[in-house]
Amino acid sequence: MSNPDLHAISIKDITQTNLLTCLPNETMHEAAVKMAERNCSAILIAVDDEIIGIWTERDVLKFDFSSPDARSIPVSEGMSSPVICVNENASLEEVSLKFKKDGVRHYVVTDDQGKQRGIISQTDVIKKHNFEFFLVLKTAGSVLKSIPPMIKSTQTMAQASKLMHSSHSDAIRVEFPDQSIGILTERDVVKALASLMLNPIVADHASRNLVAVNEHESLYHAKKIMLLNDFRHLGVSDNKNNLIGIINLADILAGFRSTYVEELKESLAHRDTLLRDSLKSLGLAKKIIDNTQEGVITTDKYVIIQTCNAGFTKITGYTEQEVVGKTPAIISSGRHDKNFYYAMWEKINKQGFWQGEIWNRRKNGEVYPELLTITEIRDDETNEISNYAAIFSDISRLKNDEEEIKRLAFYDPLTELPNRRLLNDRLAQELAISGRSGKNGALLFIDLDHFKNINETLGHSAGDRVLVEVAYRLKLRVRDCDTVARISSDEFAVILTELNGQIEQACNDARYIAEKVQQAICQVYSVMMFSENSDIAPDDLLKQAGTAMYRAKESGRNMLQFFQDSMQEAAMERMLIEKELRQALDEHQLSLYYQPQVDYHGNLTGAEALIRWNHPTKGFVPPDKFIPIAEECGLIQAVGFWVLEQSFIHLRQWDRQQVHLPHLAINISPRQFYHDDFTGILARLVKQYQISPSRIMLEFTEGLLMNDVDAAIDKIKQLKKLGYTFSIDDFGTGYSSLSYLKHLPVDQLKIDKSFVEDITKNEDDAVFVGTIIAIARHMNLGVVAEGVESKMELDFLKQNGCLCYQGYYFSKPLPDDLFFEHWLSKASQ
Repeated sequence: MSNPDLHAISIKDITQTNLLTCLPNETMHEAAVKMAERNCSAILIAVDDEIIGIWTERDVLKFDFSSPDARSIPVSEGMSSPVICVNENASLEEVSLKFKKDGVRHYVVTDDQGKQRGIISQTDVIKKHNFEFFLVLKTAGSVLKSIPPMIKSTQTMAQASKLMHSSHSDAIRVEFPDQSIGILTERDVVKALASLMLNPIVADHASRNLVAVNEHESLYHAKKIMLLNDFRHLGVSDNKNNLIGIINLADILAGFRSTYVEELKESLAHRDTLLRDSLKSLGLAKKIIDNTQEGVITTDKYVIIQTCNAGFTKITGYTEQEVVGKTPAIISSGRHDKNFYYAMWEKINKQGFWQGEIWNRRKNGEVYPELLTITEIRDDETNEISNYAAIFSDISRLKNDEEEIKRLAFYDPLTELPNRRLLNDRLAQELAISGRSGKNGALLFIDLDHFKNINETLGHSAGDRVLVEVAYRLKLRVRDCDTVARISSDEFAVILTELNGQIEQACNDARYIAEKVQQAICQVYSVMMFSENSDIAPDDLLKQAGTAMYRAKESGRNMLQFFQDSMQEAAMERMLIEKELRQALDEHQLSLYYQPQVDYHGNLTGAEALIRWNHPTKGFVPPDKFIPIAEECGLIQAVGFWVLEQSFIHLRQWDRQQVHLPHLAINISPRQFYHDDFTGILARLVKQYQISPSRIMLEFTEGLLMNDVDAAIDKIKQLKKLGYTFSIDDFGTGYSSLSYLKHLPVDQLKIDKSFVEDITKNEDDAVFVGTIIAIARHMNLGVVAEGVESKMELDFLKQNGCLCYQGYYFSKPLPDDLFFEHWLSKASQ
C-alpha cells in the first residue's frame, strides 16, 4: 500500500463527467427510476445544459409514500438549489476538508471559466484516500455513533423514510419475523420509489443479510470488506454477535489523515503569521527561525535564497553558505513536472501563499517528502512583494508508518520473531493442515527461569541481549518449516510441523527437537501435541501447553513435560480453592482454634492462635492447603487481618469474663508483615479492644527474612518499642537461621515439631534440638517446643533446658469456647 500525494491529485482526475440529469418537470418517480438504473446517489436537474439543482438520496427521504399522488410531483419541488460548486483544479485534500466543513455529499465541478464539467461525491473522494496506516490500529468500535433506530419489516416504507429522515440516518436496522436483523438504506428508499408498488412495506426492499465485523476488528479490515464488496454500510457486532451499530465509509475514514494535516497546517499558518509580523524586527525573526524545528528559508522577490535556518540544514544537509544566492531548485527532486510548479505559483500569485506536499532531495541524493508552506511578504509602504518565506517539515516518518505498523502488528521488535498474533494465525493454519495431511504437530512453550533476576541485577539492556540470544539459539535448533515466536516478556513458543503421522513417533520426534533446544539454552520447556483429529482452538492449545510448562517448573529446573488432563484438573482445583476461600471470608466459614502453651507441670503460660476452615461440604480444609494459595493470590492480607481481629476480640471477651491469658502467639505472613499499614492495623486493634501489645507475640518463619533482612530488623525494632514480642516459628528449617539469629531482636525460638518427634529415636535430631536450646539460653531467648506428644519427649526437653511446651500431650487445638472451658476458667481458679 502506498500513500498518494493528495495535493498533487486534482479532482478533475476523478470527476464523473457522464452526468445523470433530468428536466425540472419530470416526476420524482421518473427521477428515482433513472437513479436506480444508474445506481447513482444523486440526479442533477438541468435546463438547456445548465444545472439548476440537485436531488439526492437524502432528499428522497422526504417523499410521502402514503400519498397516491406523490409519485407525480415534479422533481424540481424537492431539489436543492443552487448547487454548490468546486473548481476542477482543487486538490483532493482541499475537497476532502471542504466536504467535512460544508456537510454535503456532492459538488458540481466547474473549470476556471465557471463552466460545469461534472459532479464529484464524497464517496469518490473517500475511495481515493489510501491512508491505511492510520486505520490498522483503530477498531471498528472506535468510530461507532449511536446505534441506528430499528423498524419492523412489516411496517411501510412511508414509516421507514420518515424514521430515517427524523433520525438523520442514512441506514436503519430492520427486524424480520424470524428475529434476524437486516438493513434499509437511502438507496433502498430510492429503489422503492422507482418501483410501481403503491405504499410498499419495508420487507420488499430491505436487505436481510447485514454483513458485520466484530467491534475489535481494525478499520483497515472493515474498509477492505466494504470496497471489495461495493458496500456502503457495514454492521458492527460485539463478542456475542449482537449488532451494536452500523458504519459507512465516511465514518471509517473521515478525519484521520485530514485531521492531522489540518492541525499541522494550522500550526504552520501560525508560524507563518509570526514570521510575517516579525520580519520588521530582524532580531525577533532570527530568534524564531533559529529555534524552530522546521526548515525555514527566505528569498528575495526573484526567489533567490537569502537565509536559511538550522532546521533547513538538518533536514536537507545543505549549509547556509551552500544555498545563499541560489534558487530553491537546488533541492528539487525532479519528481514534479512544470504543471505542478505552474499551479503552485499561480496560487501564490493569486492568494499570497501555497500549502501542500512536495518531494525534494537532500544533499546526499536521498529524496524525501515535505509538508511545505510558501508565503509572500509585501512591503508595508508600497505593498509590493519584497520577499518569500518557506517553512517545511520532513514527513518521511508518515510515509514509513504504514510498513512500520504492519511490522509492529505481527513481529516482536526486539527479537524480530513473530509475536503472539502471528503465532495464533500460523497455529490455526497448522491445525487445519494437520487435519488434511494426516501428519502431527507439536507446540513447545518455553519460559526463561529467573529472568526477572537478570533485569533486576544486570539491567534491562542485559536482559534484552539475553532474549535476543535465546531467539537466535531457538532458530538454530529448529527446522525451516517450524515457527519460533516470542509471546511475552520471557516466554517463547515453537510450532513444530510435519511430524510423523503416528502419534508415538511424533512424540519421539518432538521430544528430540525439544531436547536439542533444551540443551542449547538450558531452560524450561513444555510440549503439547496436536493430531489430525484435534479440534482444539489455538488459544486453548497455548493454555494447555502453558499448564504443562508450569508443571515442569514445579518438578525442578531444566525439565521437559507433556500435557495431561490431570494437570488441568489440578489447576482447576487450585482456582476452586481460591474462589471458595474468598467465599469463606464473606460467609464466616473460618474460625480460630487455640492450642495452649504450658510449663512442665501443665500450667497455662500462653496459647497460639491457629486458623481453621470448616467448608460447608468438604469439612475441615487443612491450613497447609489453603494458606499457600492465599499467599499467591493476595488473599493473605484479608485472612491475616481476620486472624488478628478475631484474636483481639477473644482476648477482650476473656478479660471481661475475669480470666487472663498472659500472652497469645499469632502467626503473620511475610506479605502481611511488609504491608505499609501493618503497624497501623495493630495500633487500631489495640485501641479498639484495649489489649496491651505486650500480650501479643507475633510469630514468623525464617522465610520472612529472605527478601530484605535489614528492613525486617528495622520493622521488628519499631514494633518492639511499642511492646510487641516476636517468635521465630519452625526454627531450624531455614538454611541460614543461625547467621541471621545474632542480628534479630526476637524474644523466642519455636522448635519445629519435625525435630521434636524424633528426639528420642534419632541421635542427630536430639543433638540438633539440644544445640538450639543451648543457643537460645546463651542469647537469653525463650524456647517453645512444638509437637510434644509423649512423656519421654517432655523429659528430654526439660533436661536440656526447654521449659515451655505445646503439643497433643497436653492438648490439641481447641475452639475458643472449649479453650475457655478447659484451660482459661481452670487457670483463673
